[in-house]
Amino acid sequence: MAPRDALKIDLEFFRDLGITDLYLDAPAGPASLVPGSISDLPSLQKFLAGCPRCKLSKHRTNIVFGQGNPGADLMFVGEAPGHEEDLQGLAFVGKAGQLLTKIIEAMGRKREDVYICNVLKCLRYNAPVQLGDGSWERIGRLVRRQFDGTVMSVDDAGRIVARRVIGWHCSPLAGRRVFRLTYRSGKRVGSSQTAVQLTGDHPVLTDQGYVPVERLEPGARIATGQGLSPLARDVVWGTLLGDGNLDSDTASLSFSHSAVQADYAAFKSDLLGELSPRSQRFAVAAVVGGPKSYPVIQVRTLAHRALGVIRHEFYRPKKRVPPSLAGRLNDRILAVWFMDDGYTRIRPTRRPLAEIATCSFAPGDLEILMRELTRVGLPAKAMRGRLFFDVLTTRKLSERIAPYVPPAMRYKLHPDVSVRVPYDPARFGRETPEVLYDEVEIEDITLRARHDVTFFCIDVEDTHNFVTAGGVVHNCRPPNNRNPEPDEVAARRAGAPRDRRTDRPDARTLGYGSRRARHAHIPSRVPPALSRAQEGRLGGHEARPRLSCLRRAEGLRAGGLPVATRPPQPKAPPAPSPTAESRRRWGNGSRRP
Repeated sequence: MAPRDALKIDLEFFRDLGITDLYLDAPAGPASLVPGSISDLPSLQKFLAGCPRCKLSKHRTNIVFGQGNPGADLMFVGEAPGHEEDLQGLAFVGKAGQLLTKIIEAMGRKREDVYICNVLKCLRYNAPVQLGDGSWERIGRLVRRQFDGTVMSVDDAGRIVARRVIGWHCSPLAGRRVFRLTYRSGKRVGSSQTAVQLTGDHPVLTDQGYVPVERLEPGARIATGQGLSPLARDVVWGTLLGDGNLDSDTASLSFSHSAVQADYAAFKSDLLGELSPRSQRFAVAAVVGGPKSYPVIQVRTLAHRALGVIRHEFYRPKKRVPPSLAGRLNDRILAVWFMDDGYTRIRPTRRPLAEIATCSFAPGDLEILMRELTRVGLPAKAMRGRLFFDVLTTRKLSERIAPYVPPAMRYKLHPDVSVRVPYDPARFGRETPEVLYDEVEIEDITLRARHDVTFFCIDVEDTHNFVTAGGVVHNCRPPNNRNPEPDEVAARRAGAPRDRRTDRPDARTLGYGSRRARHAHIPSRVPPALSRAQEGRLGGHEARPRLSCLRRAEGLRAGGLPVATRPPQPKAPPAPSPTAESRRRWGNGSRRP
């Protein structure tokens, strides 16, 4: 092929990727750092403030400079900041940083006695994905490294499970719309929220199934990727109906009980083990006429994103009974609520009567509670900040909740029922976390200036979805395709450049993470001018002009690039019909995953 023809094909290739300018001379930029020109770290940090010298500056939140003792005899050097480091502007503050702190302390040192820094000082590859161990990593790095460990995913039953990564892809944006995706209770960073960017055709898991992000309606509820086990969820809901509180800043659950109920506080702490509760004993001021103080047990969990989702349901801004309680009140929630705020009055010559304190709830909240109690066969009457049950309902209430009431709280039950119906620890068996849903928040950012037009994606075994900071998204494999066998996965890893390229015109991309295999009912948006031969040149690398092309283009002016029609390509022979063997292996002749 003549050099001019090769140049034309290369220029068309870059044009189809959305590159419109070709600079023959490097544009003027900020001053470069001359080695040895800055003698101290504070001056270097000031020099690097707001640094725009590379493309990483386009997507970072903060420059992450080193911290610690500049004169230390021990220095820890990381590769690049993670998601938490980028948000806070501090090195090693995520889970890896917590582990590093423990290692330093095990060495008999303090973190401030050493110096900690990174080779790179800016976040890269965006789009945080939650790994199987609960930590977060950027999807671009997972693809570049061909990470074959596990990521968090959601199975058909709504349970949050860890599943193995079996495919890695990247592709150009190629003119598609781009959206910023998050949910109402998403983790806040300053005045904004953590989110991911993805192409409009990318399916997102909602409570109605998978829906492309560009078709999501206001008020749609998407899977957050965060959740609690049904046990922990019921205990949290029962506690919030009672005396519990969710902190507005840290999304942590706290509740208090008197020292007399210390065993009950420990009982609830054990049920909330997945939230890592901590207990403390305090002496608080008593009422007038009694002792000056009395001991109290306070329990507080660690902050958890799932608690942030629940908080948005219970607080607007004060605590309320969420409408979503409708149809969800069960015996376990009712038992925790009653043990927190309920009581059975036992008077001589009179039959026991149960009541539950509801002083903190408005009349509208009481209507929701009474409807739910009636639904489960326990009608109540609201008076003077309480819900009252009649004689028959009191006995029935105790019979319903008695299997959930531990020995320390049996005094709250109907006396006859307390003896007749024993406590059943099996009712509090450990369960797998289930995903929570929240209202979506999306923004069309297609017209926003962007530098990097390469998007990444992964394939996930069995569940075909994965958890991102903005919600749960479908992976890159078409529906109804079987899972690759282990030897096929190994072959894919061995053929990495081919596996990672966009080798067909139906690529779907996730924001700085890309979806490759589109569902059949969503039309293709990739320009037909982008041939397979051109796509193959991507080889999984970011779309950027190659040096060889720049050299051949010497003498052409930026913005005045000639565009020539590509020579006609010979038609490929028609593909043979699938054989019985291929149908058995690949599912009725569908493309290989």
